[in-house]
Amino acid sequence: MSPDTSNAPEVPLPMLRRYLMARGWHLAESVRVGERGPRTNANPSIADLRQRTGGRRTVDVYVLSERGFDDIELLLPRDRDTSDCQRRLEGALEALSQLEGRDQESIIADVRSIGFDVVRSRIPDELVKEETINLVQATNYIEGVKDLLAATATTELRPDPYFLRVKKEATNYAEHCRFGHTFRGSFGFTIESPVMPNLEPMFPGVEQSPPFERRVIMRLARGIQTICDAVRGEDPAPAIERMSSGFSANVFEQFADLVEKTSHSGMNFSFLFSPEWAVPEELGTSPEFWVGPAHVETSRLAARLLRDQPLSRPEEVFGRIIRLQNETDPTDLFDRTGDRQVVVQWASEDLGDLQVRVSLSPTDYLSAIEAHKNGRPIRVQGTLERQGRLWVLSNPSDFSI
Repeated sequence: MSPDTSNAPEVPLPMLRRYLMARGWHLAESVRVGERGPRTNANPSIADLRQRTGGRRTVDVYVLSERGFDDIELLLPRDRDTSDCQRRLEGALEALSQLEGRDQESIIADVRSIGFDVVRSRIPDELVKEETINLVQATNYIEGVKDLLAATATTELRPDPYFLRVKKEATNYAEHCRFGHTFRGSFGFTIESPVMPNLEPMFPGVEQSPPFERRVIMRLARGIQTICDAVRGEDPAPAIERMSSGFSANVFEQFADLVEKTSHSGMNFSFLFSPEWAVPEELGTSPEFWVGPAHVETSRLAARLLRDQPLSRPEEVFGRIIRLQNETDPTDLFDRTGDRQVVVQWASEDLGDLQVRVSLSPTDYLSAIEAHKNGRPIRVQGTLERQGRLWVLSNPSDFSI
């Protein structure tokens, strides 16, 4: 029969281990109960671990080392199925509370959030009645923030001025984010973005490449920051110029819709990043922003200006030829004055189904005729550009069937 752990602190052991590692503790070894005791014990209540219980490995030892001080050791149960799991967890939390000078509730909250970057959104008091909001606002927020996260993730995957379709990976990311507890104080929403564990130690001055999920939330925070900078300076330029690390036109539009439909008078956004991964100094560990009608207007203006920018990027187009156009003799390989043009039906992952015009050399054009006649797809690389309503692949190269 498994021991009754219904009263044990609700702390996921994997998250508690990640919490310790993120704060400089390291795993020393697993021990059998009774084999050894800690040299320096931050929690005297675990001294009874010296008593033998059959030699089964039930405890992990974590060590905190600081120059000039004795090592501090903390013992964690290996799983929740041991008879004294509750006492060990309580002892570990009490030890952490003493070491960090914080209450246990705060530590437990941080442990639970170690695997997530947290985005909190708060709406003004005048829209709250008896600590509740109407369902329309709640629905608008949930739908809006999901679209905002998917658009931000798509922009992170490919930071173009705008896109025509959300990427599948971005949709999957948004669907894996979690809606946390609402919180009091002008009524707030909590969104938790999962972050993979950092398995490498962090050293001062040594940069680590953060995971995709962290990059998305950092882009979201930077984007809101650029909107606030633009409103303060009464100039949308900062928001547009920092597009490569901030918002695309689509994200500006989704952000404006979210604020306008959830709380027309304004909202507060704050971020709490998991300590497992470093955060750039310009963001800080817990950035916070208030946005209102002026920020919505600036977001929409920035979106319009970005959509006016020509889209140009390296691309490989793959698909069937649906149209051939040539004003000269296609068999004359020496005549390079004519425009031998083909139109390729291409299914772009983020732009959707496009008809792309490509001007080919005489030799490649003859190959294109054969491919068109036999219904075979072609592949060609170049620079994809939007010219009015047309999509053109300029400087084509590496044509193949």
